[in-house]
Amino acid sequence: MNTKELVIIGAGNVGGFIAYNQDLFLKQYNIIGFLDDDVNKIGKQFYGYTVIGSTDKASSLSKDTAIVIGIGSPKTKKNIHQKLVDKGFSFPSFISKNVWLSNHVKIGEGVIIYPGVSINYETIVEDFVIINMNCAIGHNCLISKYCTLAPGVNFAGFTKLEEGADIGIGVSSKQNILVGTYSIVGGQSMLVKNVAANATVAGVPASTITKIL
Repeated sequence: MNTKELVIIGAGNVGGFIAYNQDLFLKQYNIIGFLDDDVNKIGKQFYGYTVIGSTDKASSLSKDTAIVIGIGSPKTKKNIHQKLVDKGFSFPSFISKNVWLSNHVKIGEGVIIYPGVSINYETIVEDFVIINMNCAIGHNCLISKYCTLAPGVNFAGFTKLEEGADIGIGVSSKQNILVGTYSIVGGQSMLVKNVAANATVAGVPASTITKIL
C-alpha cells in the first residue's frame, strides 16, 4: 500500500471529494490535512481532516509530500500552482477507478477525474484539470491547463478548451468548437460557435453575456 503523505489544498467541495473517497483511486495516500487561505478555517476540521495552515505553510512541508490542488476556480488553481511549481513537490492525478479512458488519451499531472467520466481517443487532458461526474469527452479534444468541467458536460469531437476555461453543469458542444482562455460557460448551454477569451456565455445556443477586458 502506498503510504506517501498527501496535503489537500482547499477545504471545500473538491477537497472534500478527495478526502472522503480515497477508496475510489488506485493509489492510496496518508492525508495529513488541508491547507486553505480562509483564515476562518485554519485549525478546524473538514471532511475528517484538520486545516493545518494557509497555502504559505507549503514551504515548510517535506519535499516528499504529495499535493493535490482541490479547488475548482481555474485562476485560483493557477495562482497556487505557480507558487509551488519550483518547490519540488509531486502533484499526483486522482482518476476514479470507473473512469473510461480510451487508448491514446493523454493525462497530465494534478488532474482530478470523478466517477462516470468517459474520454475518447486522441484527447489530451493537460495539468490541473478537474472533470466532474458523468462527463463525456469526445475524440480528439483538448482540455488545457487549469480548466474545470462541472458534472454532465458533453463535448463532441475536436472540441478545444484553452487555458482556464470554466464549464458549467450540463454544457454540450458540437464538433470543432474552440473555447477561449479563462472563459465561463453557463450551465446547460449549447456551444455552436467559438467562445472568445475572457467571455461569459450562456443559453441555447450559447451567446455572450459579458467579456472581461
